[in-house]
Amino acid sequence: LRAVALGLAVGLFLGGHLLVSASPTLGYQLRLFPVDRPLAALAYDVGANVLSAECFFRGALFGSWQRRWGFWGAAGAATGLSVLRYLVDPALPRTLEALVGAFFYLSLLGLSGCALLAWSGSLLSPALAALLFFAAYRMLTGW
Repeated sequence: LRAVALGLAVGLFLGGHLLVSASPTLGYQLRLFPVDRPLAALAYDVGANVLSAECFFRGALFGSWQRRWGFWGAAGAATGLSVLRYLVDPALPRTLEALVGAFFYLSLLGLSGCALLAWSGSLLSPALAALLFFAAYRMLTGW
C-alpha cells in the first residue's frame, strides 16, 4: 500500500508541477472539455504508452541492468533510452520549450520510476506515477 501511495504521490507531484509551470510560464491552457480527447489519450496511456514503457524500460532493461551495473548505471541507461523514445516521437511538438520540458520531466519520471521499482519490487508504483503524469500532460493545450 505504501508503494502505491508513493507512486501516486510522485505522479501527482510531477504532473502538478508540469501544469503549474507550463500554464503561467509558457501560456498553455488546461483542456478538460470536450471530455472525449483527454479520455481517449488516457486510454492510450493506460493500454499502450505507460504499460509498454514501464514493462520494457523499467521492468526488462532496468531490472536486468541493475544486477550488472548497480542502481545508478542501470537507472541512467534505462532512463536515457526512455527519454530518447519520447524525444523522437513525432507527436511531440518541435518547439524548444517542449523539447527541454520533455527532457526534464521524462528524466525525473524515469529516474523516479527506477527508484520506485528498486524500492518496492513492483511495476505498479512506477506505472501509477507515469499514468498520473501523462494524465496531467494530456490536459495541456496550446501545442
